[in-house]
Amino acid sequence: MSYCPKCGIKLPKEEGIKFCPNCGSLIHLAWSCSLRTRVIVFLAVLFLCFISTILGTLARVNLTEALRIERDVENLRTAIRVVGVQVIFGNNFMYTMIMFVPVIGPGWGFFILYNTGRVIAAIAAINRVNPIFLLSLLFLQMHAWMEYVSYSLAISESLILTYSIIKRSFKNELKNMSVILTICSIILLLAAIIEFAAILYLI
Repeated sequence: MSYCPKCGIKLPKEEGIKFCPNCGSLIHLAWSCSLRTRVIVFLAVLFLCFISTILGTLARVNLTEALRIERDVENLRTAIRVVGVQVIFGNNFMYTMIMFVPVIGPGWGFFILYNTGRVIAAIAAINRVNPIFLLSLLFLQMHAWMEYVSYSLAISESLILTYSIIKRSFKNELKNMSVILTICSIILLLAAIIEFAAILYLI
């Protein structure tokens, strides 16, 4: 239900109304993103997330860098075994929070996913296996899909937030962002539990 910001009269429900029928004031209708558009943006971003990781996987990594990356990964695994689910969830949630930031969030997200591919490339180089084979093994795991869905939701919402700023409807979009952020946090927590259980199983 909309009201005229000047005289307060209830505005008719007809679409595209530009002037108040009572006082003639210009009506600025708040922009909102449709569900169909959100789904399209999400699917496009999910595709780009996969592409970013594939590009990182195919990147050439020299042995020195590969050994450094392997040490970093092993240190993270040790921290996960000692501290538990909190490390996985905290790490992924922090990345996701930055991905929500308008303008810079998408760039950050694709950079992180490119680096995920480089980790796979490093492990493949050390073990002398095909990096694409290792990447395919990653996506056989449920928690990987859950994380990518969360990242894609965050990046797509960042794009929508950026557009809402241009349309001067940022405040209206904040409510949607809070809902999506809650959904992402739940997905990431469940993914962290599944990933932690998998790590314990491999010990």
